[in-house]
Amino acid sequence: MRGIPIVEIMATRFPARPFIKLLVAIQFTSIAVKWADKFCPFFVYFFTICSISQVKSQSKPYTETFSIRGIVKSTSDSVRIPYAHVYLLGKVTGTITNSEGEFELKVPIEIVAPEVIFSAMGYKTKSVAFGVSKIADIFLEETIYKLDEVVISSNGFDSASYILKRAIQFIKFNYPSKSHLIEGFFRELSLKDTTYTRLIEAAVLVQEKGYNKQYFKNGSLEETKSRVKIIELRKSDDFREYSLLDRLSVLIFGERNELYMILRGNYVNILGTRVKEHFLAEQNIEKYLEWEYEGKAEWNGLPVYVVSLKTPARSGSFRLENLKFYINQSDFAIVRIEHIGLPNTSMKEIQSSWLIEGKYFDRTEVTYRKITTKYFPVLIRSTRSAYGASATVKSGDKIQKQYVEILFLLNRVYQDNYSKIKWKDAEERDEDLYKREMPYNEKFWNSYNMVILSPLKRGAADLERKQKLNEQFKQN
Repeated sequence: MRGIPIVEIMATRFPARPFIKLLVAIQFTSIAVKWADKFCPFFVYFFTICSISQVKSQSKPYTETFSIRGIVKSTSDSVRIPYAHVYLLGKVTGTITNSEGEFELKVPIEIVAPEVIFSAMGYKTKSVAFGVSKIADIFLEETIYKLDEVVISSNGFDSASYILKRAIQFIKFNYPSKSHLIEGFFRELSLKDTTYTRLIEAAVLVQEKGYNKQYFKNGSLEETKSRVKIIELRKSDDFREYSLLDRLSVLIFGERNELYMILRGNYVNILGTRVKEHFLAEQNIEKYLEWEYEGKAEWNGLPVYVVSLKTPARSGSFRLENLKFYINQSDFAIVRIEHIGLPNTSMKEIQSSWLIEGKYFDRTEVTYRKITTKYFPVLIRSTRSAYGASATVKSGDKIQKQYVEILFLLNRVYQDNYSKIKWKDAEERDEDLYKREMPYNEKFWNSYNMVILSPLKRGAADLERKQKLNEQFKQN
């Protein structure tokens, strides 16, 4: 028993070195086996009952639901609207449309006549009451984007500086200041150019510190204070391509859990911090980024200010950060952030293999919505190069790019009387989620809100090279 704390210490001190964990684990295997023989039956029973009770108290996996399906389109030209928000009036429950404008919303059976809200950037928010028919095309009317002139105040600050600084000051009032628990849908979709190569989906619990707390531990980007626990998990076969160098690199430097990486896209958590390595740290946004007030727009029925931050091309950096903030005019809450990392075209050293679609390094979008009295991230969506797999694959004369699309969709919020996630139950930050083993719970997934693969038919065809997706979920 004396050895167990040492295992925990070693695992903490060397999180990115799996071989060290392995050596330490082997050292104490004999001790563990002896104790397991004696106490295993009791502990298995005890911890199983506790785990089931905790999950059931914070999640209702078997809620009976019915589906509302459809396509969201533009009124003016019937163009499908991707990534529009679809949610029940007054509820957290919701989803988004896929890249083809398709959606499916799972509604609890006890809601007889659901009223559903549809919203998208650049369009007026629409409320639709559903009766007998549960299939419909939804048309949204475009809004006019008004550009205002930049206003210079008497103290020398332009309106962009005033608005964004005001928004940062109001974070402690607009977002939860206490520790809280959220539940959501996570998807990690791997692609080779436009072909799907691997799918991981999970229902997760995320325990976060309040937004007035430091998000990063000890000023380091390596560790955050968030804890994540998997409720349910399913995954497809893996068709990604790996080289010997890729596998060696992962062995030396460790793996990466994309669950924690997508949570870093919650940029409001980072604003106002002083972590030198992050471009949104307090000292960096003023020193290295140019601010611009772009005007006013409408988002989710709210009038918002639009402020952009950009790395100037003259900075000499090979990577240029471009951000756009949408800030509620009434309470200065940040309701949406768009971020894209672009190449500095003046630098010849940049290789096309570094870029996704030949255009960008990565991009992230995060949307916040007010739930009761505070704002929460209802959607975080990110695209970046695949970690642990070959960046590019040569197929004949063609070079194909491997990358991942990741998203987190909020489904529930617990602010009071919730069971905290213990560190020993939290997911490892340095372990590929694909290696996580969990039985496939088909009944759960049939009633859970998620995002339709886009486009649905082609996405399934890409992954069903050997067998149907449902069979892959059962076997993996």
